[in-house]
Amino acid sequence: MPSSATRTEDKQQGYVPQLVILTLFWLGLQLVASWVKPGFDHTAQYISEINATGTPNAGVLGWVGFIPLAMVAFSLLVSIRGQLRVRWISHLGWLLLFLWPVGYLLSALAPCDAGCPADGSSSQAIHNVVTVLSYFGFALGTLLLALTPATKWPVRVALVLLSVIVVLGFLLMKEPAMAEIRGAVQRYTELAQLAVFWILLFLTEKPTQEVRL
Repeated sequence: MPSSATRTEDKQQGYVPQLVILTLFWLGLQLVASWVKPGFDHTAQYISEINATGTPNAGVLGWVGFIPLAMVAFSLLVSIRGQLRVRWISHLGWLLLFLWPVGYLLSALAPCDAGCPADGSSSQAIHNVVTVLSYFGFALGTLLLALTPATKWPVRVALVLLSVIVVLGFLLMKEPAMAEIRGAVQRYTELAQLAVFWILLFLTEKPTQEVRL
């Protein structure tokens, strides 16, 4: 019969394929946008502009891109919860991570206008609110995860730094002076968010060896 340590390690390894799928799906979304969106510029345009109203293939990319990506992230967060050491305040941190897939889900259901202006349609207004909640809520969640019990200090430091990167990334990409590279800033910010999902592996229960009498 497998030991408890072996079973725990197997569960931890079982989350790696989900993390790989999530990462590859996100990367694939960037590639698809380059192929099917004429003139789409990853350096200057937001990810949500892939699904902006009035642009080529809008709507379709939301349903086959944003929504499936959100479902993969939801599935990972739910399935890994049973192995996480989060308690109380750090449990709230885990809950706030759901704002990342929620952001993608609502970007499909309430797409931005072309160019993602500060003012626009009612859909754009909803999109703006969701974007702020998604980035700042996720950053707060990442910071709270640093308080997970029995976590080594390098992991805590990494979580704090990633939360700062997410906040700074959001503020920078909204600066008018950064308009020409706001897309690139957002991509790096999202890579930091993906890194948080990978760090969840370091917050799972440590395997314990069975004591044989």
